[in-house]
Amino acid sequence: MLKKAMPFIAVLLMAALCLSGCQHQHDWTQATCTEAAVCKECGETQGEPLGHDWAQATCTEPKTCTRCGKTTGSPAGHQVTEWLTEAEATCTAAGVEKGVCTACGETLSQEIPQAPHTEGEWIVTQEATFEADGERALTCSVCGGVIRTEKIALTAEEKKAAFTSACQRFSYDEIARNPDGYKQQKAVFQGEVVQVMESGNIVVLRVNVTKGKYSIWEDTVYVTYQRTANEGRILEDDIITMYGYLTGSKTYETIFGGSVTIPSMTALYIDVN
Repeated sequence: MLKKAMPFIAVLLMAALCLSGCQHQHDWTQATCTEAAVCKECGETQGEPLGHDWAQATCTEPKTCTRCGKTTGSPAGHQVTEWLTEAEATCTAAGVEKGVCTACGETLSQEIPQAPHTEGEWIVTQEATFEADGERALTCSVCGGVIRTEKIALTAEEKKAAFTSACQRFSYDEIARNPDGYKQQKAVFQGEVVQVMESGNIVVLRVNVTKGKYSIWEDTVYVTYQRTANEGRILEDDIITMYGYLTGSKTYETIFGGSVTIPSMTALYIDVN
């Protein structure tokens, strides 16, 4: 009995499976490069993705899929076998050269680097002074442009010459009557040292700067000076020539308890005569 019922049971099972499966006609999407066809109703897939269809790279574009437009890699780049100069490079401007791409036929231009300057003469653009360095410029012998600049510094001897030549002679009366009016003026005086006070390399002098009757020096100026390490000492009764800046006046007490005000200066250079 059971053996006779088996075929009937199998038919019923098949019918049940058919009833529980899809009850519609599949509506397939188009397969893409990366996705298989998909039923819009149930999501079932069919077949395989199409895969990319790569077109060859060009001079300016990388490989591109003809179906989806995706790119891969880099452009092939232009191929120019001969460049012809259209404008020569100079030391003031870059040049231009042109060539034709053998792959695509496009005419291309590229820059020729600017030529280097040719070193010519040095020209002093700012004279060096005692107060500040000067400047000179190396010029191009072709275009006249400035290649580079550098500072000009005076030597110690040149500085002294520059400063002393700029110093003026003033009468004692001028600077004694109006000391503040002559502050920071470059001045030169010759005179006899009447007093020397030293503290290390700092020297304070009282110097008489007017030669009177019988070759007696008078009219005192108060002088401060910084002696260099290899410079000899200044002594009383030395006859010196001093170059420096007037600094107004100096007031000091005398041994008798009074006060004296005299012109003052800071000497930068002192020559012992």
